[in-house]
Parts: sequence; structure tokens; C-alpha cells
Amino acid sequence: MKQTIKLQDIYSTGLYSRSRAVDLRTHIMDNADEIELNFEGIDFMSRSFADEICNMIDDMKEKKFMFTNQIEEVFIMMTKVQESRSRERKRGIKHAKVYEFSDMESLSKYLLTI
Repeated sequence: MKQTIKLQDIYSTGLYSRSRAVDLRTHIMDNADEIELNFEGIDFMSRSFADEICNMIDDMKEKKFMFTNQIEEVFIMMTKVQESRSRERKRGIKHAKVYEFSDMESLSKYLLTI
């Protein structure tokens, strides 16, 4: 069974925040095996929203997802997020020093010395 979700009906014109994307899961019917996410009327999607959509797709491997009516900016954001998820993350600092302070006075003294 195919289900079409018109995102503008749920979110207006912008897709902001990871938590809002998590809410999208509640709109997906259990018996749907194809999910069409219709982006008509959507003019913005945050990186965190796009990343959470990728998480949702990864979690629901048994369902086929299709994106329709994306404007170029939304398509580019989704593409960039998918590309970045396929690369290994590189962190600049491997081991950071940890300092512990028992009170604000000792923290203040330390901060004045650096």
C-alpha cells in the first residue's frame, strides 16, 4: 500500500529541527510499504531535519521512500546530508585533557592563567 504525506499540511513551509522530523514517524501508517514524501510548498529544510529523515529511512528498511516536488535547495540539503553520512567523521582532537575543579574560585583562578 502506498501512502502520500504532503509535508506542507503538517509543517507549513519550513522543515526545522530534528524533533519535528521525529514527529513525522507518527504520520506513517504501519501497513504502508511505499511512502511518498511530497515536498510541494516546502521552501526550507534544516540539516538536522534532513539527517533525521535519513535515520527514519535507515530504521524503516522494509519501506520504500520516495521524495517528490522538492525545490533545488531542499534537494541539495538532502543530497549533502546523505553524502556526509557515507563518509567517516574526522575529529581534530583525539585526546583532550580534562580538568576538574571543586569550586568556582579554583575554576576562576585557572581561567585567569590561560
